[in-house]
Amino acid sequence: MQMVSVIPMAVPGMVLGLGYIFYFNDANNPLNFLYSTMAFLVVNTVVHYYTVGHMTAITALKQIPAEIESTAASVKLPQYKLFFKVTLPVCLPAVLDIAIYLFINALTTTSAVVFLYSTDTIPASVSVLNMDDTGQTGAAAAMAVMIMISAAVAKLVHIGLDKLLGKKTQAWRKR
Repeated sequence: MQMVSVIPMAVPGMVLGLGYIFYFNDANNPLNFLYSTMAFLVVNTVVHYYTVGHMTAITALKQIPAEIESTAASVKLPQYKLFFKVTLPVCLPAVLDIAIYLFINALTTTSAVVFLYSTDTIPASVSVLNMDDTGQTGAAAAMAVMIMISAAVAKLVHIGLDKLLGKKTQAWRKR
């Protein structure tokens, strides 16, 4: 599983985008209905940037003692309660980091999505390229600034959530 999770990082975005076109654009493919949808772009971006999130999650989960599951089972604590009361609070900083990483990379990526968007699903990063290509340099610069502001606001929200939730769930780290 570890080796399979590293593969998306080794594949360049252009190759990934072209591979998606060749695979999903085939009319005989049962997943063809995804082609040219926003869900298609989301799946592509999550797969493309999956490796970093996977590695971050694995590292976060390694800080939980292995005996915690057997201890929870001995007191008959259901798995979902263990997840919400122990695993998620311990791993919350990593979960927030994964979320902001995926969001900002999805916001700014052009490598694979430049091949996959349709007229109904034009990402902002691709719009910047298209505006610049048509000679609308001012509009492209304005859109790039809006992307940057969106990323900065998302990061500020991430920092705020990290501090707010960190006080509640990470007090054990300060002992």
